[in-house]
Amino acid sequence: MLRPGLIIMQVIFLLAGSNAAALGAEDTVKVAVNVAKTGIKVESDAGMFLGAELAAEKINGQGGLLGKRLELIYTDNRSTPLGAKQAAELAAKMDVIAVVGGGRSTFAMAMAPVLQQAQIPMITHFSTLPDITLIGDYIFRVCYTDAWQGNILGRYAYDELSARKAIVLEMVDEVYSTTLASYFVKSFELAGGEILWQGYYKSKTMDFAEMLSQVEALKPDVVFVPGYSKDAGWIIRQARNMGIGSTFLGGDGWGLLTYSFGGDAVDGSYSADHWHPGVPFAASKELLDRYEKKYGQRLIKSTGTPLIYDAIMVLADAVRRAGSLDRTKIRDAIAQTSGFQGATGELTFDADGDPLNKQLIITRFEGGDKKFVKPYIPTFEPKMSSLR
Repeated sequence: MLRPGLIIMQVIFLLAGSNAAALGAEDTVKVAVNVAKTGIKVESDAGMFLGAELAAEKINGQGGLLGKRLELIYTDNRSTPLGAKQAAELAAKMDVIAVVGGGRSTFAMAMAPVLQQAQIPMITHFSTLPDITLIGDYIFRVCYTDAWQGNILGRYAYDELSARKAIVLEMVDEVYSTTLASYFVKSFELAGGEILWQGYYKSKTMDFAEMLSQVEALKPDVVFVPGYSKDAGWIIRQARNMGIGSTFLGGDGWGLLTYSFGGDAVDGSYSADHWHPGVPFAASKELLDRYEKKYGQRLIKSTGTPLIYDAIMVLADAVRRAGSLDRTKIRDAIAQTSGFQGATGELTFDADGDPLNKQLIITRFEGGDKKFVKPYIPTFEPKMSSLR
């Protein structure tokens, strides 16, 4: 039996194919979407197709791009960095005005040099490694970076959770974790907090008792775990079994799967996210309504859906402002994006092509769910250059 995510994927591919055939005789504007059609990320990428289709539907309903119909061409990254690079190379040979995608930082890092050299604008929706946009001036993102979220979470722990002493448990063989840990530590210390100790573990670790004995002895206010759902869940479960009462805090790597590994022990923990159905943004509410009307179900937890929706809508806005389908003029218009009201918050690009002061969504784990707390931007002026 096919799983629901795979059924959705098949329907989307069929729709995309039939739409492309129907549009064959029309004057269209082509945009490549680098996404998994095969491999281990097929199911997790299903929501991204749905968001992309909703964006194209809205753009075409508003008259398309400069009077031409937007056509999305889905290039398969095969769920690997090499596949992402080859999909970018394929897009570079097509008559596309831009490429959207790269659902992982490793994928985006493989794509970006290809598209920069070809001078094709690229907007990644879900790749947070800071170095990606530094590859060149044709590379942008709509999500915040790991540097930004590490910085913000350090201040959130100090300002909102009233933490003054923290411990950081870092996955040493994952650049995502080490980057988040580095920025959290610097930010928390700059705020006036004290890092009592930093513990290190590898991605395949299952027994955290020795490391947690240090947490038990030092009794921090907050334990920051910049990892993923599996390791975070196991760490929190073992910590609670040891009687550790500290608040646990994580980044955007903590999904609802954290409950699968941590059980009820996860309740009361906090994490960052890029979006939540509870955000107050008008564009998000519109997306929720359109999603339910089109697909017959509520958009609940697929962060990739609103992020890729925003990426395509930002591109469309830039094309219209540029008044041209020339890639260089489109790139310039993307770079000048300011105050764009997206489903995931307001978007203004900085000089590197990253969102400036992008709102980070704080969620709290309660009763098997991630509850919306608030969109958080600190009251202080972030000096990111001082943290790099």
